[in-house]
Amino acid sequence: MSEIFISYKREDEARVVLLVRALEGAGLSVWWDRGLPGGESWRGQIQNALDAAKCVIVVWTHGSVGPAGDFVRDEAAHAKRRGILVPIRLDKIDPPLGFGEIQAIDLTYWKGSTRDPFFQDLRAAVTARLAGCPVPPAQGPTRRLIRRLTWSSLASAAVFISLAFGLNLFRSQDRLCAMPLLQPGISDVCGSLGFGNRPTRLERIAWAARQPNSCAALKTHIEHFPDGVYHDRAASLLAVRHVTQTETWTPATRRLVLVAPQGDVPSTIEAAAHTAALAQAQVPAERLCKGFAAATLFRFRSATADPQVWHCNPMAKGIVCGFEGEAVCELDERQIQENEICGN
Repeated sequence: MSEIFISYKREDEARVVLLVRALEGAGLSVWWDRGLPGGESWRGQIQNALDAAKCVIVVWTHGSVGPAGDFVRDEAAHAKRRGILVPIRLDKIDPPLGFGEIQAIDLTYWKGSTRDPFFQDLRAAVTARLAGCPVPPAQGPTRRLIRRLTWSSLASAAVFISLAFGLNLFRSQDRLCAMPLLQPGISDVCGSLGFGNRPTRLERIAWAARQPNSCAALKTHIEHFPDGVYHDRAASLLAVRHVTQTETWTPATRRLVLVAPQGDVPSTIEAAAHTAALAQAQVPAERLCKGFAAATLFRFRSATADPQVWHCNPMAKGIVCGFEGEAVCELDERQIQENEICGN
């Protein structure tokens, strides 16, 4: 069974084909439902693949977030509960309610290239999920911002030199680099020439695009710009690093061994004896689940008895039944998430 499951709306199949080819070309094992027959066999195969997957890529589009996207949202919820969800966007839409806290990778402008920085972000996220590691920060938005800049270094340099000669400001680099006219082009040229304590164009863009309060983003900036203008500021923000903890409770199910002995009051038919045994088993099932929750990081919500092997014996006045099975515990699981914060 493939490690990666792709959840998508059938109407988006033509675009998902590109994604599948790119992922397989990157050496990843992908499962999707293209070509499966209809009926119960089709549904069963999808469920088996979803349960076996180690990573689920959910494709958010106009179709999958709309009223007809129930199956996609159900598969996304399943993956989210297991902590293996990697959402992407192929259209400029917001994710459905309940999925906004997981940042979707923006592939709205992606044309199928495996060298595209946003696809590289997807590959990194998938690889992290498969390895059970945290998803690394995305690099695509920063690179897109860099590509969108329209200032030409040569043109900026020409403006800089012309103004410098025209205004005779070479003796006052700080004034020239800070002048409001034609910014940020003038400042970028100053940075490339080492004038006025100005950052280079690339450093300025990277600093502006970094994730606020992210320690990892500051470390990355220092690594990429060891002699940069913002090096000391990044180091000072790292020095005031602190960690906060957030407690969350998520639904969970646990199954515990339950043996229900035969009752003392016979029933006239076997179905009624089953019902009586289930009612009698409810109390020990709840006791088992509450005990399990009290000794672990869970909160008890409800319990039900699930018989698997029945034992029924006829008596003079009817039938008595017991069973071997499980107590199905519906719980809330406590999870502690640590958040590393650098800066204010």
